[in-house]
Amino acid sequence: MNRRFATISFGIALLSAVLLFAAPAAALQIVYPADRTYVSKSNYLILKTADPQITGVTVSLNGVESDLIDISDEVYRNAFGDIIILLPNWRPGSNQIVVAGFREGRRTAREAANIVYLRDLNAIPPKGFEPFVMHTPEGEALCAPCHIMQPLPKGVRADTAAGNPCGDCHQGLLDKKYVHGPAGVWECSYCHLPDSEPNRHRLVAAEAELCNSCHVGKTEEFEQRRFAHGPVGVGLCTICHDPHASNHQAYLRAKPNEVCLACHEGLDQGTHVVRGIGGKPHPLSGPVNPLDERKEFSCVSCHDPHGGDSQFLFVRGVQTKFGLCNLCHQK
Repeated sequence: MNRRFATISFGIALLSAVLLFAAPAAALQIVYPADRTYVSKSNYLILKTADPQITGVTVSLNGVESDLIDISDEVYRNAFGDIIILLPNWRPGSNQIVVAGFREGRRTAREAANIVYLRDLNAIPPKGFEPFVMHTPEGEALCAPCHIMQPLPKGVRADTAAGNPCGDCHQGLLDKKYVHGPAGVWECSYCHLPDSEPNRHRLVAAEAELCNSCHVGKTEEFEQRRFAHGPVGVGLCTICHDPHASNHQAYLRAKPNEVCLACHEGLDQGTHVVRGIGGKPHPLSGPVNPLDERKEFSCVSCHDPHGGDSQFLFVRGVQTKFGLCNLCHQK
């Protein structure tokens, strides 16, 4: 009976090879993600077979092994050479990867890696794990055979994924319902430095400074409030907002309550706010926000996610609990 790979959806399609890390020469390499690094996206698992005699591989993720993946076909070799691109589904936290290379049914190579998938940006990586960095000289050397790593100014100014060299690898970032303005026209250099060191394409400024250079007036607005929400106070906009694209309004990384509960764990358990006359607690979600019928009811219907004039960050400058209740429950 063939074993199904329960936790990885393998799609070896004719994808453009994305080579993200340079490892020492070996018969079989786990190129991306590299061993003892952490990533925040579950997009690719990329392998490199330096031994041309390897005709197939198996991949074990967290103890579940795939069937043999045949890479001996001439069409595949002509398209990808010695690169294998798989589409993983990492579990949040630690992931154990074991890759085996085969020739004529006999295992000839083995490589293993331990990587961490931080689905929530506020999660703390384990000690000893470094963030995966793509645009290093070594990494770009691996990408260069298939991708333009030193584009001309004309190419960088192109406003479509097809014309802009960044779009060759990163167009998947924008495959969402709402696309952030600069990303939508591929103005990558507005936020990223092409020649930064030690790795290229770092941000041009600190996160809050960069965001507020377009979202003018936000700094003054936040400073006028007596209390700032934690991430706002330390200038971490992208904890809650995706700077490229999102399926949620305001470019949130998830639905409002999911974003809030990623930090404020447990507030959806038991009674929150008050227990009403029938013994039921006040709802935390609903189809309509009484204060704005265009939106659903959620945490941000009562709490301003940026700051407020009370320690509970009530909306509309409200400072007391009864004042908040009166916004909807007027008598």
